[in-house]
Amino acid sequence: MKVLFTLRGEQQQVVGSANLYVSSSATLNPRSGTWDEDLVVEAVDFTGQLTSVSVGIEVSCDSLCTATNKSPWIGNRALTNLGVATGRVSYSDAPAVGKEDRATVNYRMTMFQTGTAPATLPAVEWSNPRAIRCDSVLTGGSNTSTGCALPSVTPEMELPLATYGAAAATYQWAQYTLSDGWGLYSGKPLTRALDGSERRRYTCGDKTTLPFVPKPDSVPNDTCDEFPFASTHEGGTDGALCAEIVPLFENGVWQIYEADPARPVKGSEPCVRGHVPSSENSAAGGAYSAFIQNQRLVDKDPFHVSVAF
Repeated sequence: MKVLFTLRGEQQQVVGSANLYVSSSATLNPRSGTWDEDLVVEAVDFTGQLTSVSVGIEVSCDSLCTATNKSPWIGNRALTNLGVATGRVSYSDAPAVGKEDRATVNYRMTMFQTGTAPATLPAVEWSNPRAIRCDSVLTGGSNTSTGCALPSVTPEMELPLATYGAAAATYQWAQYTLSDGWGLYSGKPLTRALDGSERRRYTCGDKTTLPFVPKPDSVPNDTCDEFPFASTHEGGTDGALCAEIVPLFENGVWQIYEADPARPVKGSEPCVRGHVPSSENSAAGGAYSAFIQNQRLVDKDPFHVSVAF
């Protein structure tokens, strides 16, 4: 943010000015209701009789949020041309167990010519346009640790082919072959679901109307891997409705084969079942679990999926 500070004389004529550039950054903690924010003010372009400006900042937040350290520095910081003031403020939010709280952070910056403190200080006030969500429930089960996130930002889960092999190849094939484009920015985002274990039973487990039949001759330790993920509201479809593929790495390239010639892929299926080695299936599942924890995704939170080479 750019703020113009103008110094006026007794007749309200402009006798000097300076530009103040304000920036801030904060990293929310997915496993704590406390976080810090770093504030920076830079003074430039001094003109006329103004050679130094003193700056003070105070922050606050609404709802259940509290600013535990309201000012980035004690008192006012005097800045001359090209001077920079930096400091840190702190916040805390403690929603009730099973609840979430959304808070807005507010800022107030005062300014005056150094050495002359007027009775009424000119001030600039603004609010962070992104509300912060803190909650005390992550999984909907026994985990009630508090954590915070920005719900207005949709995170992206990256799954390199080199790391997750056939699992990532299955997801990528589904994104670019099936009509919904789940997880793509050009398609539809996925949204987290808390009942993934139950949903998976319909796609790969005992509740599907078409049981998954491993192909150990083609895929060692073959397992059923589904996309969209079972732990999303877009997943959990009956496996009989899914396209079924066998991704194989051949001559340095991933080749995708239909698993059952009697069920040719149409491209209109709402999901895919991939024949994926157990280790790669488990690794991708672990990556998903870590992702939702680190991004503090709660039920129905959207996210994107990117499969990189």
